[in-house]
Amino acid sequence: MEQADIEFLTTIVGAERLSVRESDLDAHSQDESYHEPHRPDVVVWAESAEEISAILRYANAHRIPVTPWSGGSSLEGNPVPVHGGILLAMYNMNKILEIREEDLQVVVQPGIVYDELNKKLARYGLFFPPAPGSSDVATIGGMVANNSSGMHAVKYGATRDYVLKLQVVLPTGEIITTGCNAIKTASGYDLVRLFVGSEGTLGVVTEVTLRLRIVLEKMAAVAVFPSMEAAAQTIFDINRYGPTPAALELMDPQIIRYVNRWKEMSLEEAPTLVMEFHGTPTGIQEEVALIEETCRDNGCLHFDKGVTGTERDRLWAARREAHNAVKYLSTDSIVEIGDIVVPISKYPAAVAKAHELAEELDVPIATFGHAGDGNLHIEILSHKGDPRARARAGELNERIVHYAISVGGTATGEHGVGIGKRKFMRQEHGASLDVMRRIKNLLDPNGIMNPGKIF
Repeated sequence: MEQADIEFLTTIVGAERLSVRESDLDAHSQDESYHEPHRPDVVVWAESAEEISAILRYANAHRIPVTPWSGGSSLEGNPVPVHGGILLAMYNMNKILEIREEDLQVVVQPGIVYDELNKKLARYGLFFPPAPGSSDVATIGGMVANNSSGMHAVKYGATRDYVLKLQVVLPTGEIITTGCNAIKTASGYDLVRLFVGSEGTLGVVTEVTLRLRIVLEKMAAVAVFPSMEAAAQTIFDINRYGPTPAALELMDPQIIRYVNRWKEMSLEEAPTLVMEFHGTPTGIQEEVALIEETCRDNGCLHFDKGVTGTERDRLWAARREAHNAVKYLSTDSIVEIGDIVVPISKYPAAVAKAHELAEELDVPIATFGHAGDGNLHIEILSHKGDPRARARAGELNERIVHYAISVGGTATGEHGVGIGKRKFMRQEHGASLDVMRRIKNLLDPNGIMNPGKIF
């Protein structure tokens, strides 16, 4: 970028909302992933769709890359500005614009943080369910960009299941609105779902209308198993025969060991299922009884259904911190997190495959995941000073992704493609990838929107 470009951007947002300081460039050069950082040329804090429109019109005319940045909590390098250019920070667009209590809807700007939104909605007895692991920093804009989900996905689904309407600024600067306020429509192409999960490669989302759910009674339960095979088989049986918990999480002994140290807890270091149930008190009791029977049929060693509200919150906080526990307690290692999803019938085999590959390649791993929807996360560690260990870790990740795709699964369930999963897209999508590229080229012919991602 030239100084003239910086000066023009200053006329749009003012000097106080634009920075070329090294500290700001560095702060927006890397997300929470292990991928190599890349600095933007300038960071711009926009505050309206109109400002973003003017920025994109200029960038498109001058072929300047633009990378939208929300919370920076992504795990595949999704918002890393690999080609420099303009880093479009969305922090200041963080308002709740309207709560439609009677329609169970909310209209928000993209910069609002997930936990903050749900705190505001709680007074109305409502919530937005997807629950990403980084819920204290993840923004709605980032969740829309990656189609994020999390611990409640098994019962409630992913972000795309709740997005009704979007305001989007296209690379040309055109501002469009797609979708409607009704909970279903058969009118035209579903452009809402096109933009959800597009990782900022097609435009910039500036307003989101979400449908909400009613807050219900909650109860948690913990089941401990003698082996990962028994725990994984229980997951399959629960999904096959029901009932479906609101959350069904698998933690292996290694991840529990990390969590115990990180959160100063004393969970039993054995294969464990952590479950949450939502509903009426009577309905919850019936569901828990059926789930306990399934767990015990698979050799469950302990089944604790007396988890108090305080203990439940602490337990879920610990589960959300699983990745951070591994990352910050392994400062001598590169920590790469996998994100495969397989058909639920293949879940026991996928868990076994991960541990089999780890033993074969001599790579330390810890596994956990949103087991109820077939999502397995694998923390893959390699010593920073050992290139051979790093190569083995990379091989493990590639082989488990190839396995997932080969059995009808996907390379990424909720982290997105970003930088890290681009190499698997052809295997997963085949000729469909060419159609995606044509859509990208149609909307962004000059390739300015978050270049270097997905393709």
